[in-house]
Amino acid sequence: MEQPTGSFSVLQDWFLADPLWALAALSCVIALATTPIAFVLLGRKEYLNTRRGRSYRRPEWWSVVCGMALVMGVPGIILALLVKSQHFDEDRYAFDPNETWSVVEQGRQYRNARELSEAAEREFTRLQEERRLLVEGVKAVDEAMIGLRAAAATSPPTAEAIPEVLETLATIRKAVGVDAPQQLLDETAPPIELARNAPPTMPYPYMMPPPGFDWGAQAVAAGAPPAAPPGPGLTPAELQAELAQVPEPQRELAALLPLSDLPEGWEIGQSGERYLESFNAGNLYEKIDGRAESFVQYDVVGMAYTFYHPEGNPANEVQLYIFELSNPLNALGKYGTERPEEVEPLELGTAGYASGTSVFFHAKSYYVQIVPTSESEEFRDFALALARRISNDVIPGSAPEDEAVAPTALASSEGGGPTGSAEAPPAEPEEEEADPTVLFTLLPEGPGRSNEQYVSQDVFGYAFLSNVFMASYSQGDLTWQAFIRPYADPGRAREVFDQYRAEAEAFDAEIREVEHDSADSMFIAENFGLIDVIFLKGNAFGGVNGASDPESARAFADAFLSSLPETVPHFDAPDAEAAPAEGE
Repeated sequence: MEQPTGSFSVLQDWFLADPLWALAALSCVIALATTPIAFVLLGRKEYLNTRRGRSYRRPEWWSVVCGMALVMGVPGIILALLVKSQHFDEDRYAFDPNETWSVVEQGRQYRNARELSEAAEREFTRLQEERRLLVEGVKAVDEAMIGLRAAAATSPPTAEAIPEVLETLATIRKAVGVDAPQQLLDETAPPIELARNAPPTMPYPYMMPPPGFDWGAQAVAAGAPPAAPPGPGLTPAELQAELAQVPEPQRELAALLPLSDLPEGWEIGQSGERYLESFNAGNLYEKIDGRAESFVQYDVVGMAYTFYHPEGNPANEVQLYIFELSNPLNALGKYGTERPEEVEPLELGTAGYASGTSVFFHAKSYYVQIVPTSESEEFRDFALALARRISNDVIPGSAPEDEAVAPTALASSEGGGPTGSAEAPPAEPEEEEADPTVLFTLLPEGPGRSNEQYVSQDVFGYAFLSNVFMASYSQGDLTWQAFIRPYADPGRAREVFDQYRAEAEAFDAEIREVEHDSADSMFIAENFGLIDVIFLKGNAFGGVNGASDPESARAFADAFLSSLPETVPHFDAPDAEAAPAEGE
């Protein structure tokens, strides 16, 4: 049958595409065509004659034309709107230069559904061809990687560069739909249950080698006794592969996360395809938005995170955060700002405590938070086991083992890995890092001592006073604070002492100089009923702040001053406090 052509074909397409629109348009055309005929017929029957008094008169010709035009205007306007609707672009006021329009979104340029369908088919064919070219290109890159993988077995720099290359290729492979990441393992390797206990016979080309790996050794001496089966968690190879993906500045920090040899019944949670996350000061907000700034104030270097849950039950979890600060002072300071007054102290690191099932401690430059989402004893015991393991890794022997906890839970390893053989030679002792908490021992035991604090900046509201160790005291209705700030340079201690007195005078405090055999200088400042007793001794600046009784404050300050050594230990670099900052 011959297909209709011309105007009739266009009308037929319109009718098939939108029957309701076509019926409305046809009605309007019929109304426009029949209205003149209706006026002619009605005029012959004197239907249009108007009454004037007792007689009827025929209307003027122009009045008939005007009436007919008014009647025809209604279907004419409707028909015009119907025609306009076929060409109106509803998105013309919503143009987005950053949006790429598809063929369907541009479909209004086509006259009918057939043209739209043909254009969509052409676009689909073009995209398929582009995808085919991309797949072939990725496969060509895979072939080119064979030589690179072979070279990585004997070249450490090449092995270090491969993980970043594969990370980029993985994104491209996923985008073009190529199955899985590159297979870089030996297909003839033994089954996984046997392989997890066997030492690698050659360095893995797709990961960073373990520290101290002998690149010249290509085989392990035969007859070596098999290692004991590890507990749940990552195998040594999986652990090294995971750490290889961590940026170099955070790799040592991430190695403290216990990812191997976990207690029975627990497993590591996954964030996407990773078992751990690492952050630096610049992107820490991505993990702890709202709290990141408080860590930046204490000069955070990085943070490593992972979480655990009972096997097969991810409803509750144990979250582990390890923060690395720039020095032990800042770790102590951040720990102190978050430590509640009433806590259960724990023998962990330098100092630690438990709050509910959560465990917190600081050791050297690290601040550790272990936060379970369940209040059960099972979760508390697991959190304590993790805390002891990390504490002993950072400071060997700092967390005594609890016999109630399984030995596996307390296993500790260098760099967060599984525990080595019992007969392995002990590691070389590292140089002990100075512990700033010794300064708390210089504060008097005194009555009602509590709330030990290290405040890193803006102490008592003074911008020039920072890195202060203090404690609170109470006796009956009286309360006060004792503080001490040692400096590397006695001259700097003198400058801060004089600046404190100048600030007190600026606030109209009553200053009274006092003499003491152990003090280089000493004064009492009284303002608004509060008493400060401030002294300078060698390289130390300290005293009593916020007391309400002058005699008891003076007596406490005298005893405090007499107990201090001639030179107080400090944690400043020799020239760190040589001169006050600009604007002080």
